[in-house]
Amino acid sequence: MNKRKFNWASSADKFNEKLIDTLDKKMSNYYTSAESRESYQQMLNLTDNDVSKPGNVTTAFIDYVVSLNLNTFLEIGCGSGRIYQFLKKKVNNLDYVGIEVSEEVVKNNKVTFPETIWKFGNVYELPADNNSIEVCFSFYVLEHLCYPERALIEMMRVIKPGGFLILIFPDFVASGRFASQFLGLSDIPTAKEKLLKFKFLDVIISIYDSRFRLPRALKNASKKYGSFPVNTSPKCLDGLRDASPDIDAVYITNKYEIEDWANSKGYKISYPNGTEKEFADHAFLSIQKA
Repeated sequence: MNKRKFNWASSADKFNEKLIDTLDKKMSNYYTSAESRESYQQMLNLTDNDVSKPGNVTTAFIDYVVSLNLNTFLEIGCGSGRIYQFLKKKVNNLDYVGIEVSEEVVKNNKVTFPETIWKFGNVYELPADNNSIEVCFSFYVLEHLCYPERALIEMMRVIKPGGFLILIFPDFVASGRFASQFLGLSDIPTAKEKLLKFKFLDVIISIYDSRFRLPRALKNASKKYGSFPVNTSPKCLDGLRDASPDIDAVYITNKYEIEDWANSKGYKISYPNGTEKEFADHAFLSIQKA
């Protein structure tokens, strides 16, 4: 297989249903099998366990949800409870439920944080009633979904009228970066490492791919492949031990595609911290249900 090829496809096109379903099964196995993502899980654990400094995006999110003066929260892809730990310090009478696809993570969360609710499940079939949640949110999760539009519909289903869906994700189109896509001629992760191994042609092609070929392809992804495009051959499924962030990203996230989708459904969308500087590459969207 030519790894430099963009094996991208629209997840919203029924013609690709079998292809995307196969990808979804593979990604589900990747996320639920500790063996398949051992090194990547170690990186996630380090991130989840660091609650000393929330970071600019996390701080912006917490400040915004506190300003809403609401207390019923559903987090999609809660991980080891990092965001929950910030929320419980800031939100009065917090009523929080965390959803996670890893049963092992849910089991550990129930022991570590027994005061709240942790559920095993996925975003396509949320264990919540219609119109029951004030704030549903996902924190760097959307980019990992094989069916992002289906997930958006399901999340909006559980939100009360007047409630909010809050999404934070890397905008790959804006940044021109997409870590799950192979670049260059080899599996060596960076151009620097390739240079140290005297892979000079590989270095040149990698730089060309990263600076010109990939950003151009990302910018035109929806136009060329269709709405809600996904990478059907992400690096994480190739057995690599590379633990770089977003090697498991599949959806080519684009804040303006989500904005157009929300507007087409009659929802009200806002960017609490705008779309400039840090929030150009790290999209922060709030979608209010009518």
